[in-house]
Amino acid sequence: MGKLMISVLILAVISVSVFAFNFISPGKLDSTEKLSTNPNQIKDVLVPTDRKINAKDYGAKGDGLSDDTTALQNAIDDSSKENALLVIPESDEPYLITKQLIINKDTHISGYGAILFMAPEEDTIRNILWSNPDDTISNVSIEGLTLKSENTIAGVDYYENSMVSNVQGIYFQGVETIKINDVLMDNVYVGLKISQAGNLKNKDIKVSNLKINHSGMPIQISGTNGFSMVDSVLNSNEGGTKWLHSAYLRGDNSNFYFKNVEFNNASGGGIAIAGNPQYNNPPENMVFKDCRIKDSVVGVHINSGAKNITISGLVIEGSSLGFKINEASELNIDGVSISGSKSNEIDHGGFSIENVRQSAISNVTIDASDITESLCLLIGNIEDLRLSSFEDNNVKNIPLYSVNSTAKIKNLSIE
Repeated sequence: MGKLMISVLILAVISVSVFAFNFISPGKLDSTEKLSTNPNQIKDVLVPTDRKINAKDYGAKGDGLSDDTTALQNAIDDSSKENALLVIPESDEPYLITKQLIINKDTHISGYGAILFMAPEEDTIRNILWSNPDDTISNVSIEGLTLKSENTIAGVDYYENSMVSNVQGIYFQGVETIKINDVLMDNVYVGLKISQAGNLKNKDIKVSNLKINHSGMPIQISGTNGFSMVDSVLNSNEGGTKWLHSAYLRGDNSNFYFKNVEFNNASGGGIAIAGNPQYNNPPENMVFKDCRIKDSVVGVHINSGAKNITISGLVIEGSSLGFKINEASELNIDGVSISGSKSNEIDHGGFSIENVRQSAISNVTIDASDITESLCLLIGNIEDLRLSSFEDNNVKNIPLYSVNSTAKIKNLSIE
């Protein structure tokens, strides 16, 4: 293990004559505590404890044969009206669902040991749990449920070469004050999808112990202010040939917090933080603490104007490229371990950094034994970037840093 020496790095830069830059003095980026750094500021759901409704009383069978859709929907509707806790009892066989279950305001479901199963259907994307975007849904909790389908349909477009179910686990739009806890999803198209409804942003969403397996995209979120996820595992299905992500955090998102979450097996990024022109604002104010990414093509993908992203204590294993950053600012990446790089024709190396401003990357350990390109590639406009405390292991005949010939760099500090 050895430190990347400053002299080596500077030589790599000045060998390209088009650059002119001034070194900035060391020091941490300014950081003001925002909601994303304190998830306890997210509003809590008020779960009723004085009244319970049992889904079996509404005719739900849970025998793996009967269609339980109507019984469960009636139970959900009544529990919402009465602000009661709906219990879906444990069952050896699944509760079969043929149409999406509509979640209303003040819906609280406890389903420990209960499986809701929706069969796949060709050419139609369906949902198990859904909220109507024309209504404002608030004060909702879902605990203990398992949501399942079967990946038996040949995927197309981004899902090409994958088997999919076309069934989404939860699709919420225009919601606030939501708690999802101890939920398992398996063989779902998108596991947890949250989108903005018109001009109404979602807010105050807490997720804990969510486990999603064999999903093309475990979570996809946009239009949300105030979201936390802890102690969760998001496993893609490894089959997509294009950019599918374990967590796709899109535009109009702000104040997100992730801690102790795994993002695995994505054909794109384990974590993808990216806006696009359909959103008014890029994603901003996000914190990732003590998370892990395994066997995704790119560990973390940050682009499209994302800003104020803090990542600490991140372990990346089995990605061809650790970080792919393009058009981002106010990044603070500290304490990262990258190892087990896998061969890929397009994305490879430790860091690809393009068009980045006011950012710092520090305390990085890279096992370079399987990396075929540079550990850190600088591209485009780089301004006010601090790189410090990089350590490498098993560096062979690859450059520590390389710089694209068209890059323009201003205020680069290498420590």
